[in-house]
Amino acid sequence: MPIVPILNLKGGPLPISAQFKSPTDAPGVYIEVSGSLRSTGSPVLIGFQVLIDNKVVGQSQIWSNSDNVHRATVPVLVTPPQDFNTHTLTLQNMNGNSIGDQNDYFTATLNY
Repeated sequence: MPIVPILNLKGGPLPISAQFKSPTDAPGVYIEVSGSLRSTGSPVLIGFQVLIDNKVVGQSQIWSNSDNVHRATVPVLVTPPQDFNTHTLTLQNMNGNSIGDQNDYFTATLNY
């Protein structure tokens, strides 16, 4: 399965954005997004939202039982628009206890 990198170990802080174009409009295309965060106020659910063109299309999250420990969130698959236009992928904190800082990294790949 071919892939197109959108973000490749892009360092924080959040929010971060990148533009992408799909090489196909065929069904079955998806974007896999992963990253890491630290938390405050544990135990707490932390994560980041995935937006395409300013619309929330998914979120990557994990339960954190310790403060100030950077944790990998569970990767998420989202469906991009099925066209050849330029779109913007944005990652932003899910809540006030989710902190994506300069010690966190994020990856997003378009798979088709």
